[in-house]
Amino acid sequence: MPVGTRGTIKAAIANDIAAIGFEVILGNTYHLMLRPGVEVIDALGGLGRFSGWKRSMLTDSG
Repeated sequence: MPVGTRGTIKAAIANDIAAIGFEVILGNTYHLMLRPGVEVIDALGGLGRFSGWKRSMLTDSG
């Protein structure tokens, strides 16, 4: 499971990660709250749209 602490995978785009066959990525709710923040993620249509990831995402609280 790739780790996308702030909602995205470093040095890769969501389509490449999906093409490898991963079904889920891991994010960190605490880091997402700090940056970019709830308001930004909400304004962009949620975490899936913010990250470009169309599959499952697991978040933890850090």
